[in-house]
Amino acid sequence: MDFGDAKERIRQKVDIVDLVGSHLALRRQGRNYVALCPWHDDRKPSLQINPDRQTWKCWVCDIGGDIFSFTMQREGCDFREALKLLAERAGIDLDEGWKNRKKVTPGSPDDKKTLYDCCAWAGKLFHEFLLNAEPAEVARQYVEERAITPLSVEKFSIGFAPNEWTWLVDKARGTPYSPAVLEACGLVGQNERGGYYDFFKGRLIFPIRDAQGKVIAFGGRAIPKLAREDDAKYKNGRETRLFSKSEQLYALDIARVSVAKSRAITVVEGYTDVIMCHQHGVEDVVAVLGTALTDRHIPLLRRFADTIYLILDGDEAGQRRTNDILEQFVAANLDLRILTLPEEFDPAEFLVERGSAAFRGLRETAVDALEHKIRTATAGIDLTRETHRANQALESILATLARAASSSGADTLRMEQLLTRVAREFRLDETVVRNRLGELRRGIQPADPRLGYSAGSGDPRRTEAGDPRRTLGDPRRTGGDSPPTQEFGEGLLTSPQRRYKYSELTPREAELLELLALHPELAPTALQEIADDDLELGPALTIFQTYRRLEEAGDALEFGRVLAEMDEPNLKSLLVQLDDAAARKEVQANIDPPARMRAVIRSFQRHHEERERKAAEAALAEKRFDEQEETSVLLGMIAAKRRQQGIIVAPTDG
Repeated sequence: MDFGDAKERIRQKVDIVDLVGSHLALRRQGRNYVALCPWHDDRKPSLQINPDRQTWKCWVCDIGGDIFSFTMQREGCDFREALKLLAERAGIDLDEGWKNRKKVTPGSPDDKKTLYDCCAWAGKLFHEFLLNAEPAEVARQYVEERAITPLSVEKFSIGFAPNEWTWLVDKARGTPYSPAVLEACGLVGQNERGGYYDFFKGRLIFPIRDAQGKVIAFGGRAIPKLAREDDAKYKNGRETRLFSKSEQLYALDIARVSVAKSRAITVVEGYTDVIMCHQHGVEDVVAVLGTALTDRHIPLLRRFADTIYLILDGDEAGQRRTNDILEQFVAANLDLRILTLPEEFDPAEFLVERGSAAFRGLRETAVDALEHKIRTATAGIDLTRETHRANQALESILATLARAASSSGADTLRMEQLLTRVAREFRLDETVVRNRLGELRRGIQPADPRLGYSAGSGDPRRTEAGDPRRTLGDPRRTGGDSPPTQEFGEGLLTSPQRRYKYSELTPREAELLELLALHPELAPTALQEIADDDLELGPALTIFQTYRRLEEAGDALEFGRVLAEMDEPNLKSLLVQLDDAAARKEVQANIDPPARMRAVIRSFQRHHEERERKAAEAALAEKRFDEQEETSVLLGMIAAKRRQQGIIVAPTDG
């Protein structure tokens, strides 16, 4: 893993709500969270946390950013130290990244842009082969047998890899994609003789895309008429620089539109389960990728949804997987709801046989994780007579409840209701149950040992719930292990830095960056039409160049990725301001984003022409041209003036 990969993995794995919530008492406010800001004398919560955008902001201190800048602010450290602290939290080893930081050769297996391009090329090749090639008839018949419609084939870009050992290797000859690049994408493997073979030979292909829609890996389903007896039914893409199966979900790029409306997401186990759900109009569905749902999925899920429905097959293995992951989600305080289908069904079969209305109705019966825990722990136990087993069940239930952090009044009420139910279920005095829960909680080690609590020393959240300023880097504090600080509200707590202000941007720059923050799909057009020197020197240029650098590297241009790319806290804070302004302006805008972007581009073009005109006039006044050059310059100025005639002035001109 190189440095850049580590930084991106940390961003994907550490959730802003979890991070801030481990240091401050959070309260839910709509879709966001609020907390008392530890950097000024805050009487009413001023610190806002946006889980969708993975940002934080204190409007009083005028500071904000992402997980990196929060850590820098809290710890009074620089970016590199913050990266180390967050890497420790995420369980990521940075040492290898620091040592192996090297210049990547374009076109090599280490070049992420090349890998992205190669995956997109291969996905298109597989898809076109399924649609048009004669040898793919067996795959087309299989797709039809599984009741997958042509519309779904297009929507999910389903493809087929011919039943040949070197078809893809041969197709790649004469392209920028060497066998080593194909291998780095997980598309081919090497045999004992060092030759390359197609990894997905003879399989139906499901491209796996990241949340931004870029192809990063593939899954392959064996075609019964082509498969040997010992062939695995599914082959999932291997781990690569682009793909980690425990940190991605199949079809999230498609489902996120529906998920954004309901803030709920449904997780199933297979590609075809997802496809059939979408085909039947249930479009908030994604799938795990050859692995169980794990704690590594939690930050990704939390970023998009508040409620997660986990739907597993109705066999014993499905029940076992549910119990394995339940406590991880309870500890993360995520609203996980669990539904086990009737024993003979998987989701695809249920939808085909009973339809989408029955599926939606069944999903509404899903119970939350804690309720599921109580049901499974007490199943088959006579709680009155089987004392030993009943006690084991009670300890198991309370151990799970002890891991559930309470961050709002609703959570506290829910916990009280559960304790009442547990006490009634086990025929115990409620005080006894509550006291035992308290004992278990006091025995839990804190998530961050630097908070200074030890096992048995009390509720690890007690100080935070009382006065967070006492232990969380209060800039007025002089003791402890924090470095000397500036006055609070002055930004990063180490050396002073210049504070960038939204008002310093020209109107056209502000409009451009706001559109890029909210609509990264418009960035390629803006980067092509607007030159770096069209922007003023300063923060706007730096942010725009960050977009250009990521685009040229083939990286995602979504807001969180751009925010993480910038190391300077004050730039992060400015970008959060721009994002917030963009969201407010979007509601009031009476033209669509592409039209707004076209207006911004025209504004930059006119500004560029105006600068050139003034430079030409100055040169003419100073008589720097000969007669022929002077005529050419004058003709150019006349042509530029004519081009401007009839152009509507953009509202963002200042």
